[in-house]
Amino acid sequence: MSQTQNPDSAVQGRRWLPFVLLTPFQFIFGLIYSWGAIAPAIHRQSGWSEPTLDLCFSLTPLALMPAVVFAGHALHRIPPKTLLAIALSLFTLGGLLGITPGSALPFMAGYSILALGLGAGLSTAACIAIVSRLYPGQRGSLGGALLALYGMSSTLSAPVFQVLDHRQGWQAALAALVCGYAAVGWLAWFGLPATTSSAHPPKTPRPSLRRMIGHPPLLATLAIVMAAAPLGSASFATIGQLSPKLGFNTGFAVMAVSLMAFGNGLGRFGFGVLADLRSARFSRNAVLTLNLTAAGLLLLALEGIAPHLFVIYPLLIGLTFGGMAGKLPSLAAAVASDGHTEAAFGLLFGTFALASFLGPLITASLGVHTGLTVLTACAMLAVALAVITR
Repeated sequence: MSQTQNPDSAVQGRRWLPFVLLTPFQFIFGLIYSWGAIAPAIHRQSGWSEPTLDLCFSLTPLALMPAVVFAGHALHRIPPKTLLAIALSLFTLGGLLGITPGSALPFMAGYSILALGLGAGLSTAACIAIVSRLYPGQRGSLGGALLALYGMSSTLSAPVFQVLDHRQGWQAALAALVCGYAAVGWLAWFGLPATTSSAHPPKTPRPSLRRMIGHPPLLATLAIVMAAAPLGSASFATIGQLSPKLGFNTGFAVMAVSLMAFGNGLGRFGFGVLADLRSARFSRNAVLTLNLTAAGLLLLALEGIAPHLFVIYPLLIGLTFGGMAGKLPSLAAAVASDGHTEAAFGLLFGTFALASFLGPLITASLGVHTGLTVLTACAMLAVALAVITR
């Protein structure tokens, strides 16, 4: 007896295909999170200084910020698939420029700025827009899932790079990753639906960025993100230095990095789901409460009070840092003026990227102890702002 395919299952399969096709883009642009494996290889083989390598990393979130803000604003008229094509072109051309033999300048311009900075900004906004338009009822969970893959992409990219690096050197290894990812990305792009326009476009003309930033709920949310996020990014940058100073061995420092990365991915997905199940503001308040708890544990450890409690800090701060990103798709819809959700998301994620850049900069300028102490105060300020603005 011949079996026929269930029409409902076929429809469901086609419904989920666009989401599946968006997952490769998270690994492509999440390549920045493999910098911990790539930078030592470059330093060892090419002799680039540590400040140069730090600058290579920092330029990416700095370039991402204006790109995601522009993309969020441009999605009013430009289809998300078109923005994804531009993002992939930047990744392909910028990646190839970055791996050409020579000084660090082409690498910074191509790999750090064009490929993973500007490209990632356009891609992030476009992917979240596609999810929001095709799956509006699951904006938080599916948007959080994509951001989680973006944050955890190093679990695939870093080991592949290390294997290729041991055999062929860092330039050939990075070239293989860039070319392989670009090929997969273009294949996925061609499979995406040609039309992803919103069924319910905003009824009012696109507002200016100045007017949007002046919208009280959005302005308050931008301030909260700017105050809360730097502690997480600074912790990612300093955990290796901080752990020995608090009396923990090298093994714990290595484990702490893994715990933070795991928490980052889990937080992005989990708090996105929470935003769908309860509300965007509930998810925001839960993240801020957890961030305040982490700040309190860190402050106690820095002052030499109950330093043993620091063992739970890496996972906790990873969860909160990831959660701040994961809740943004739903939070943008909650605070956007006149339904301009995508422009609001661009501003929120751009602020998150800027805050992520500022965290390590503050600890580098003030020192680890003083810098982290200042950032714990900022985490407390974020909670106060949330209470005041509700």
